[in-house]
Amino acid sequence: MRYSNDPRQPELFDIFESQMPPRTYKRLKKSFHAVFRHIILELMPVAELGENFHPIIGRPTKELYSMAGLVLLKEYHNWTVEEATDAYLFDVRIHYALNLRTGHIEFCERTLQRYQDHLDDDEIVKKSFDDITQHLITELEIKIDQQRLDSTHVFSDMAKFGRTKLMGTSISKFLTQLKRHHKGLYESLPETTRKRYSKKIDVLFAEFKSDQKRRSLLRQEVAEEMYELIKTFDGNEAIENMNSFKMLITVFHQQCELSADITVSKDTDDKDDSNDTDGTNVTIKKSPGADVIQNPSDIDATYDGHKGQGYQIQLTETCNPNNEVQLIVSAIPQTAAESDSEAVKLVLHELREKDLLPELLLADTLYGSDENSEGAKKDGVILISPVPGQDPKKTPKKITAKTERLRVRRQMQLTETWRNQYKIRAQEEGIIGCIKRKTGMVRLRYRGSPRMFMSMVFKTLGWNISQAYRSAKIQRKIAQVFV
Repeated sequence: MRYSNDPRQPELFDIFESQMPPRTYKRLKKSFHAVFRHIILELMPVAELGENFHPIIGRPTKELYSMAGLVLLKEYHNWTVEEATDAYLFDVRIHYALNLRTGHIEFCERTLQRYQDHLDDDEIVKKSFDDITQHLITELEIKIDQQRLDSTHVFSDMAKFGRTKLMGTSISKFLTQLKRHHKGLYESLPETTRKRYSKKIDVLFAEFKSDQKRRSLLRQEVAEEMYELIKTFDGNEAIENMNSFKMLITVFHQQCELSADITVSKDTDDKDDSNDTDGTNVTIKKSPGADVIQNPSDIDATYDGHKGQGYQIQLTETCNPNNEVQLIVSAIPQTAAESDSEAVKLVLHELREKDLLPELLLADTLYGSDENSEGAKKDGVILISPVPGQDPKKTPKKITAKTERLRVRRQMQLTETWRNQYKIRAQEEGIIGCIKRKTGMVRLRYRGSPRMFMSMVFKTLGWNISQAYRSAKIQRKIAQVFV
C-alpha cells in the first residue's frame, strides 16, 4: 500500500522547533536541509516510485517522498548504505530535510537497497534531474544563453585488468560455475587446466612475474585454453545458456582471432579437425579497440586511451556572468569509449527537448569539428571551440566550403574578442573538479551502467541543489516560509 506525506501540506506546528533551542532552530532554517525540504522534496519522483506498489493492498510502504529524497542525498553525500541508513535513523537534519516525524522511525539497509533498486531507471533519473533543474532555473532566473560543455572520467568499483588477466578471469569464472552446476563435465577437463584456474584471481599468474620469457608466452597459452574450452562445450545447450560461457565467448572474440577457415559458431555442424589440434590458429589481436569488456564483473565499462577503464559523463553548465550561481543543465552519462566529438549532437538534442538551447556553446578542441559547428548552427547555436588539427602549411589546390569555413574559424581564434569569449570555458575544468571532490564522483561504489548512470546524474543534481542553496534568492524564499 502506497504511503506518502505531501511536503506541500502546511502544518500548524513544526515539531522541530519545539525540540531545539531557538538559535539551533534558526540555523537549521537557513541550512541546505531547509532548501531540500521546502524546495526540492516536493519534486521527488513519487508517482514513478509508487508504481512499484499496490495503491491500497499490502503493508504500507515507507514514506515515498522521504525514500526518493534519501536516495538522492545518499549519492550527493557519497554515503555508503550503512551511513545513509544511520542518517535516516539518527540525524535530525535528515529528518528535517525529508519531512520525517522523529517519534518512531524503523529502517534498515535492506529497505534502502530495495527502494534504490526501484529508482534505478534511466527514465526516472532523467525526469528527476530535468524537473528539479528546470524548477531551479526558474526560481533563480538563470540565464541560459551562454553554456560550456566538457566531460569527465568516472571509475567504477572494479579491478584494473590487463588483457591476459582478463582472459584468465573469464576462464576462472566459467570453470567455477561449471564445477558448481555440472561437476561431471568439470572433472572431465584436463587436470592442469582445473588446477591453474582454481586459484584466486589476484594470484592467478603470480608465479610468472619474474620470468619475462614465460610471461611473453602466457597470453598465447591462455587464449588457446579459452578456445579449447569453447570447442569442448560448443553444441552443449545447457552450457551455452550459462552467462559465464557467453562471457567467455565474448571476451575471446574481442581479444583474439582465428585463421580464415576457422570459426567458433554453435550453428556449424561440420568442424575441420585438422586445424584444431595444437591451437596454432589462435592469435591475439594487436589492438582490441576501446569498446570491449574490461572486467567480467562490469561488462558495461569500456576503455579510453587517455583516461583508462570506466565511464564518463558529459556536463553542460550555464556560464552567463550575470547569473548569481551557475547550474548544470545537461548531464549525459556514457561509457568511456564514447567520443567527445559525437557528444555535441546528443547535448544539443537534449537541450532542444528541454527548451534550454543556448546562443553560445563553449567547448574544447575535441568538440570543435566542422560537422559539429555546422550542426549547432541549425539549432541557432554558435559553437565556440578551437579547430581540431593543424593549420595547413600550403593553400590547397581546391578550396571547398568546409576548407573555407575552417580557415575563417582559425582566423577568428587569433582575435582578442574570440579569446575573451573562450576563456570562460576554462572555468568548467575547475567546476568539474569541485563536483568530483564534493560528491565523490571519482570512483563510485557500483558496477554496471544502470547503477553507475543513476549515481552520476544524482550526484550532479545534488551539486545543482548545493549551488541553489548559495543563492540569495533561494534564501529569501526559504525565509518567507517561516513568516
